[in-house]
This record gives sequence, structure tokens and C-alpha cells, in this order.
Amino acid sequence: MIPGRNGKCRDGSAPTLSIIGRLGGVGARPRLIGMVSDADGAIVALASALKICEMALRGDVLEGDVIVTTHICPNAPTRPHKPVPMMDSPVDLFSLLKLEVDLGMDAILSIDATKANRVINHTGFSITPTVKEGWILKVSDDLIDIYTRVTGEPVSVVPITMQDITSFTTKIYHINSMMQPWIYTKAPIVGVAITTRLPVPGSATGATSIWSLEQATRFVVEVAKEFTSGRVRFYDEDEWSTIMKVHGSVEEIMNRGAPK
Repeated sequence: MIPGRNGKCRDGSAPTLSIIGRLGGVGARPRLIGMVSDADGAIVALASALKICEMALRGDVLEGDVIVTTHICPNAPTRPHKPVPMMDSPVDLFSLLKLEVDLGMDAILSIDATKANRVINHTGFSITPTVKEGWILKVSDDLIDIYTRVTGEPVSVVPITMQDITSFTTKIYHINSMMQPWIYTKAPIVGVAITTRLPVPGSATGATSIWSLEQATRFVVEVAKEFTSGRVRFYDEDEWSTIMKVHGSVEEIMNRGAPK
């Protein structure tokens, strides 16, 4: 927890942003030595925390609280995944998710290496559409603005599908676990995906791109500054109201099978 100037932990009213570093592990020892590609989520989450804390020490305190959660495992297992192997975790996914999600979060950035696929072909980082309560919503215009000013490039969007947000208990293809935290929160969630032009295994060593991680970290910090100040929205509240009025909730359908 990094307290904000007007954050809820100080009885303030500013929004709280969550930064989640999603991953299986930072290493796959003893099978592989060195840092693996899958470490990206933890690196960006911790780097963002360090930067926000440094800013606060120098007087640039964010308006609202920021909650940063991740885990560090240097000897995680791997598991089969097409087109390339994926990192697994020695701790049950849903046990981790319950620890990563806090009811005080008003919005979530979920950061994960997203290189083991053939659908997002971009070197750097990409963002997902907003997911809220089982609905895949439009990409946030506010987050697009931050993306383009941080990178100086057109926005790169991960084409997540309904399959990607179903619980991992549904044994179908998922691009990764980046969007899984939505199951335990009503807060909107956006994935921050560290991406490459060609598929790279999550278990690959020597694949850590400092340039990509630096850009993603700057994006996360900028979102933290703007969201906790109330200047950024992850979704359109009026459109959400219309969706609920006309179509209703799909939360129960989409999270079937997930442990409560």
C-alpha cells in the first residue's frame, strides 16, 4: 500500500488503483537458470512501486492510494502450452488471485508477459479492452491517450476473447492469466501485456527486454497519477448503466467453476 495525499487509507476520497504483477515465476530452476521471460509482470509491478515511492519521498505524492501486489518464485514449474511452453506456479492460481485482489481497489492494471501467442505481434507492451464483471468493454480512450504519449506510437491492443476471461477451471485455451483477477472483483481491469513480434516461451531465459519493461512501467505510473487524481476512466459509466439495463449481468455465467 502506497498512501496517497487524499487516499482512503487516510480517510480521503480519492480513487485507489491496484497494480498486479501476474506471473507463474521469475525463474524455472533447476530446469533452467536465470531470469525467465515470465518475470515481466513482477518486474514492472515492483519497478512501478519503487518509482511511485521515490516520487513521494521527493514531494510528488499521488492523490490516491496505490496497492501493488505480485509474487516472486525463482523455481517455478513449467507446463505445456501452444505454441510454446508456459510457466506455471507452485501455488494454486486461485489462492494467488484472492491475495492479489483487494475490495478497496477501484480499478486494476494487471501486468503479464504475453508473448506465447500468435495474435499480438508487437514489440513493447500492449493494453487490453476493459473487463468488468464478465463483460469485455471498449478500450478506454483515456488509457489510449496515455499509451500514445508514453510510447509516441499508435496504441497496440491485445485481442482478448471470451475464452480468455473464463475461469482457468474451464479447460480451454487462454492467452494467459492476465485477466483472471476480474473473477474476484467488481472493479474494472485492464491488462498491460509485455509483447513481442514472434512467440517467445514464458520459460525462455535471455528474453527480458529492458526497453519494453521501461515503457510499460512509465505507462503504469502515468495511469496511477491520472486515475487517482480522478482524470482517467477505465470505462464509460453511462454505457455501463445501459448495458446493465438492457442486457444484465453475465458475471455468474462467466466465472462458473472458480472457487469462491
